[in-house]
Amino acid sequence: MVKPIRGSQVSPLIPNNVAPECICVPKVYDWVVFTEEINSTVPVTPVAGCPTTVTDITCSLVTEPFFPITCATNGVCTVLERRPINIDGVNASLVKLRQEIPIDVTFTGTTDGTPATCTIRVTVPFIRQVVLCFPPEFTNDNLVCRIISGDCTITTPAPVGGEPFPSTIGVELFVCKEVQVLAAVKLEVLAKFCSPRAPITPPVTSVCPPLTFPEQCNFFPQPNCDCEGFVNDTCTISALSGATCSLTIGSTVVTSGTQTINATICNNCSLTNSSIFYQTTNPTQSFTFNADTFTSVACTPTGSATPTTQVITGTGTVTTTAPVSNTIPNVTFTLTLNEGATTDSWTLVLTGPFASTATNTVVPDQNLVINNCNAFPSPTP
Repeated sequence: MVKPIRGSQVSPLIPNNVAPECICVPKVYDWVVFTEEINSTVPVTPVAGCPTTVTDITCSLVTEPFFPITCATNGVCTVLERRPINIDGVNASLVKLRQEIPIDVTFTGTTDGTPATCTIRVTVPFIRQVVLCFPPEFTNDNLVCRIISGDCTITTPAPVGGEPFPSTIGVELFVCKEVQVLAAVKLEVLAKFCSPRAPITPPVTSVCPPLTFPEQCNFFPQPNCDCEGFVNDTCTISALSGATCSLTIGSTVVTSGTQTINATICNNCSLTNSSIFYQTTNPTQSFTFNADTFTSVACTPTGSATPTTQVITGTGTVTTTAPVSNTIPNVTFTLTLNEGATTDSWTLVLTGPFASTATNTVVPDQNLVINNCNAFPSPTP
């Protein structure tokens, strides 16, 4: 006798355990954003509805928003020329790119005394040489070129009283241009190239060639800072005993005056987003200092603890104003920010062709802040 099945049937569990995976993704070999000024004369052809007498001409740049980020090549840029170049011992490419930048030009005026307006889209040619991580295997199909923002100005405006519809117009563009170098690669999470496995059955001698990907240039992406900080402080200089705001120029102790520092270091945890400006007005030597390059940033303590000290080094330019005016480049600087438990302080030391030490040991808490940056762990070898 067949026994009836009683109760519900239990389905076997389907495992979903964490395991190594090989994924195919677009890899960013290089990514650069820069500002470009373009002056050009472009031809225009009237369309239906355009005025025969033009009294005003305006233009607007056709842009794409920075977000959403695209990881698909768009074929907008054309590689005209490329040649190898060495950047600090790393092989890269000097690539000459051409792009047609679209703008909308609006003509306002009259036709037989009746107001008329039309908008025509034209393109402005753009050619520039850019240093890129652009391996020899790459072509136009590995490029993403976008105009993120900018301004357009007509440099040949219509005269008072109007003019016949022009055959050409002069334009001046200020554009923020983005260039990405992309290629599809297979990666093993976390962030390692993976290779396809050999067939398991039946066992055969493999005829597949070695499958490798172009080597990534080591200058991109740049490492994150370990911490970020800012100081915005103004204090009155004094040489009296116990003074907190002091300044020494060379071997001379400044006895009076004011000094201001406005510095942002590793904003958004990127050393690129850093600036230092210092200014002092005093009887000995008034001057300003602007940082030009940043060499290193050190944060203590290290690790997951919130840092309390940030030390920044680099070079900059001193501009003296009184009593002697002069510009002094290549001045080495060390800026130390300290966010203590009870008081904050900063010290700026300048050496080289101009020597000075400025400090304030009592800074309002809200005027000096140091934050930790959650950086990526060291890469797995």
